Amino acid sequence: MSREIPFGGSMSYIPQTVPTDFQILFGFLGISLLLLAVWFFFDWMERYAEKKEREIEKELEELDETGELY
Repeated sequence: MSREIPFGGSMSYIPQTVPTDFQILFGFLGISLLLLAVWFFFDWMERYAEKKEREIEKELEELDETGELY
């Protein structure tokens, strides 16, 4: 038996229960931890890229000083 919405529409899923406070808080906690992990990852990648950039600049300066840079 399908549930009909007025004006000919149909709804495929109707939740039978309302989430508890614990489920809502647990969901927000999960989303928050995921966003925090993504933020830490991108922050770490940015610092890693800056470190590598400094290392490459240092190597280029050394090559330039020794005359090995073409």
